[in-house]
Amino acid sequence: MKRTIIPFLIIAFCLSLSADDPTTNEPIGDPMLEQSTYSGSALASREDRIKYGTPLEAKIMVEDAIQFMQVTELEKAFLDFRNKEGRFQFKDLYLFVIDMDGNVLCHGGEEALNGKNVIDLKDSAGKYFIKDFIELMKESNNGWKEYYWRNYETQKVEMKLTYLKKFNNNIFVGCGAYQPRF
Repeated sequence: MKRTIIPFLIIAFCLSLSADDPTTNEPIGDPMLEQSTYSGSALASREDRIKYGTPLEAKIMVEDAIQFMQVTELEKAFLDFRNKEGRFQFKDLYLFVIDMDGNVLCHGGEEALNGKNVIDLKDSAGKYFIKDFIELMKESNNGWKEYYWRNYETQKVEMKLTYLKKFNNNIFVGCGAYQPRF
C-alpha cells in the first residue's frame, strides 16, 4: 500500500508546483503563500538556494532588526546593518531603514543612498516604489511590495519582493529577495 501512495504524493506535489506560471511579471497576491514559485523553492537550482536569499529569510531579517533596534541605539544599529560581515547581511540580503518622508536613514546595500531623500525614486518600470512603501506603512504595520531594483551581486535589474515593517510611527525597515530564481 505504501508503495502506491508515495509515488502518487510525489506526482501530486510536482503537479501543484507547475500549476502556476512563475515566469509572469504579474503582481503576486499573497507573497508568503505563493513564494514556492520563487527563490529558495524546490524549483530553484541548488546553487541559487545556497547563494540567494528568500522572501522568508528577508522577513526574518526585518523582524530580527526591529527587535535589535528596540534594545540598541539607532546609530549603533545602523552601523551593524551596514556591516558587510555582520549578521544583518546574509547571502544577497541586506536591510534598509527609511523614514515616512522618504529619507534613507540606513542602506546596507548602497552606502551612497544613506542620508538621501528618495521619495521620488522610480524603478525601471517607472513605479514610485518608495511612495508605495510609505503608503503601505500608513495603512498597515507591515507588508510586502514588489519593484525592480539593481541586484548588487549580478549588477542586473531584477524584480524584488520586499518585506516592510514599522519600527515606530516615523521609521520602517525593509529587506527584499530578488525574484524569480529557479
